[in-house]
Amino acid sequence: MKRTGVFGSAFNPPTRGHLDVLRQAAPRFDKILLLPSVAHAFNKETIPLQKRLELLEAFCRDVEELPCKLEISTLEEEILASQPDSPVYTWSVLNTLSNQEPATEFTFIRGPDNAAQETWQRFYRYQDIERRWSIFTADESVSARSSYVRELLCQPEPELNLLQKWLTPSVMAMILEQRLYQANASIKRKHER
Repeated sequence: MKRTGVFGSAFNPPTRGHLDVLRQAAPRFDKILLLPSVAHAFNKETIPLQKRLELLEAFCRDVEELPCKLEISTLEEEILASQPDSPVYTWSVLNTLSNQEPATEFTFIRGPDNAAQETWQRFYRYQDIERRWSIFTADESVSARSSYVRELLCQPEPELNLLQKWLTPSVMAMILEQRLYQANASIKRKHER
């Protein structure tokens, strides 16, 4: 039976924290699907999906050899098209995947932030997820969150060494070049030196 990990996130932007989760999970799977959220259940504000997909592609180019394949999936877009007035829930993603590929064993991959009980219990049908699918929970061994990056980029003089610590090279370059997340001209000038 094929083993596929399902790693959904806003990826707003993808960070070394996401990479750490992948490194921990990869030995258990043949493939990991990366699913950027389209209609986030917790109403997170994000940059447009197309930009996040581009960042995720850059992120995947930076990822060193993993013992499994990485695949970016836009399944959430398909689910949203069939239910445009509703968030896309993890349960819906896992259910759709299981129906599409019944011979595949799907496992939900979550970071430590979503494993916290007060967060996990907010997930739609979380008990059904626990009953029907395996869950892999990564430890937080790299403290690099997307929110840290966004907050840093809003500062007048953000520290590039922190961006380098939190982002892979291609993701950092794309964010600075395209001035994503309210990056200002001073960031661009520092990056070009």
